[in-house]
Amino acid sequence: MASKRNVPRLKAGRGRLTACAKGGQRMTKIRRIERIENYRIFQNWKPSSGIEFARVNLIYGQNGSGKSTLASLFADCAANATVGTKSRGGGNNEADAGLQLLVANDAGESPSLIGMDDPEFWARVRVFNKDFVRRNLRFEEPDGPQPEALLTVGERLADAEEQLTKLRRELDDAQTEAKKAATDVGRVEKQMGSLLTRTAKSVTDSLLGTKVTEYNPRSYKKPRAEQVLNDFAHDPSIFDSASTELDVDRKIATSEAMTPVSLGTRGKVLAQDGVNHARELLGRDVVIQVIEELREHPERATWVQRGISLHEYLEDCLFCGQPLTAGRRTELSAHFDDSLKKLQTAIDSLVADFNNSVTASDDYLKAIPADASVYPDLKSALQQARAAYQREHAAYAETVATIIAALKEKRDNPFNSIAVDSELTLTVPEIAELQKIVADHREKVSKHDEEARQAARRVELHHVKEAAGDFVLYRRTREELERTRNVKTKRVDQLKGQIASLENVDGDPIPGAEDLTGYVGRLLGRDELTFNAAPDGQHYVITRSGVPASHLSEGEQTAIALLYFLLSVREDKIRGDKPIVIIDDPVSSLDSSILFGASAHLWTEFVVKAHTSQVFLMTHNFELFRQWLVQMERVPDKTRNKAGGYGVFEIKARYVGGKDGEIRRVPEMRPWNLKDRQTQKLRSQYHFLFSQVASALEAARDDLSLAEQMEITALMPNAARRMLESFLSFRQPDKMGSFHGSMSAALAEKRSMVQDEDRELDPAVRTYVERYLHTYSHFEEGDISRPLDPSESAAVLTSLFALMHYLDPEHLRLMCSTFGLDPKKLRELPNMSAGKKG
Repeated sequence: MASKRNVPRLKAGRGRLTACAKGGQRMTKIRRIERIENYRIFQNWKPSSGIEFARVNLIYGQNGSGKSTLASLFADCAANATVGTKSRGGGNNEADAGLQLLVANDAGESPSLIGMDDPEFWARVRVFNKDFVRRNLRFEEPDGPQPEALLTVGERLADAEEQLTKLRRELDDAQTEAKKAATDVGRVEKQMGSLLTRTAKSVTDSLLGTKVTEYNPRSYKKPRAEQVLNDFAHDPSIFDSASTELDVDRKIATSEAMTPVSLGTRGKVLAQDGVNHARELLGRDVVIQVIEELREHPERATWVQRGISLHEYLEDCLFCGQPLTAGRRTELSAHFDDSLKKLQTAIDSLVADFNNSVTASDDYLKAIPADASVYPDLKSALQQARAAYQREHAAYAETVATIIAALKEKRDNPFNSIAVDSELTLTVPEIAELQKIVADHREKVSKHDEEARQAARRVELHHVKEAAGDFVLYRRTREELERTRNVKTKRVDQLKGQIASLENVDGDPIPGAEDLTGYVGRLLGRDELTFNAAPDGQHYVITRSGVPASHLSEGEQTAIALLYFLLSVREDKIRGDKPIVIIDDPVSSLDSSILFGASAHLWTEFVVKAHTSQVFLMTHNFELFRQWLVQMERVPDKTRNKAGGYGVFEIKARYVGGKDGEIRRVPEMRPWNLKDRQTQKLRSQYHFLFSQVASALEAARDDLSLAEQMEITALMPNAARRMLESFLSFRQPDKMGSFHGSMSAALAEKRSMVQDEDRELDPAVRTYVERYLHTYSHFEEGDISRPLDPSESAAVLTSLFALMHYLDPEHLRLMCSTFGLDPKKLRELPNMSAGKKG
């Protein structure tokens, strides 16, 4: 800011400030930079001829061009002159820079040289750059942002004292009204809280004992009931699920899950196949030499058959004592042949199987769960299924008994044919219904928790629904009272801001909070940031949607700093000339959506309005550069010249070999002619990049010096990639943002249209371009210590244009025609093989 001796004495007027400097203000401007001896990249530097600055100057330069370095030099000179500090000394600062400017004014005086020892001139220079943001606004400190003063004056205004007295009385009244409004809101909120507490208690009382944890009295409080009512405000159908059978739902919600039951596995049970087997045994004939006496008396046959084994090694009968002759033994053996024994064994086995089947069925019947062991809604079905099984089991057992009796008769009288009823069937008791009931019971056990939760939810909705009417009424009343409170509170904040501004008029005033809020909102395109005066009256409190904005984005910080700078320039009253303003990259960190607003704001403040005598806008943002070019063209020549003229320049860093053989980067500034047709064709960034890359490639010959080769090597790949990305984005808009994706899609599309394999693109071209551009696309600082093969740049640019020609030869032809270039030379440059080494 200006020192005390450069600030005009201000008198109290009728609501305004009036400067007492004698005479009108002159318009002193920088005509030309004569020399910079030693400042970073500027070493013994002089601009090329024809560089004459106008009142409005637009300078475009990419990163590493020296643009920001030049702005930093002007800022350092202005800061030292303003605060009267001494230089730090050393090899690369403003004290040793040796800066000389040629300046002139509109009073007809001859131009004069200005050095770094003219504090009166440098006190008028205002520079916006990253250092300005860092010095003037501190966003991350605990106390919040602390900008420097916009205006320093010598004495408090007399009418400001009267205004302060009036505003303080208004503030007292406003604070009383705001407090009452806040009390009214609190009263209604208390009533709402009581209603919600009662509702929550009704819910937990109804669900006392439930295992659903969210309805436990310790968990279910009034915020939960309020959430349900808020949901109802957005979805009125929510209460359609409220309980209509409260007792039933309460019982389900508070019940515990039953124990799963099982039927076990039923053993093997003979069915109709067992009957068929029995029929076969009953009808089987035994062919032997029959002893008629035994045939006619089966009981005697059975007795004799058992005795044979008892007399196997005896010679006399144990019963009668008579000798057992060999003939008698032979007769008995022939009667009781092996075929008879096999039949009897088969009958015994089948009888056993039938008995086991009846036992297995009976055991299964006994294992059927009791009625009380299943859920009540399954009890009736279980009873019916059990009764059905009992009936079927009784019929089964009765049929089996009939079959067993016939089999035993056959066994005892194997020579007779025993028959059973031909209609006899054996039906196994059905178990499917019992299994289904047990499965249903198990499923209900597994789903009990979910059913209990759903029932509890229905109970909850029932009670909350009863409170909905009163709650809606309370909420509507609260909203009306909150609007009143917010109006009162806003008025209090406005009065505090006005009072803080007036209290700081005599020392360190801050811009009006309302003004800054409005400016930032218009620039950012959104009004979520609000500025209010801090309690100390010296700083701002920044809030975002009512919450302290502790972490502002880089774009928001830059926007605030830029507006603060603009207000500083507007309000800064300097004795004599108006300020010279230099702005370096004002939108470098802003969102692209903010760029248009920033551009328009800067144009209005520094071109349309007369706050400055001269302005320099420096940017590496091509879109901002293009917008200002368009604005300049729209101004008629007569108006433009009357206002001091417009100048457009480009600054770039070139590699130059020194006398000592060392290669250095040297800034080069060249003018743009607004009326030149060739220049007008470069308004598109794509055209601009195409021109840069193509021009560099045309200059790439074998006889280039190492410095010229290093310049192409260091600076071209970044521009080349951006040009190729723009070219591919128009051909493949759906792949925009993916360099590899868009290139692959474009090549695939082209291959689908090319039938002749000889017209295919050389795969080495695509591979070389992709790898090289990805490797060096951000090599913006031109570090010559990085190992590179200088011949690679020419080779890769040749490959790039070969790729563009393959994809769209007509487009390349038209672009070359626009700039007077030969497309064949661009894609057939010699030494192509050198690039393939990479």
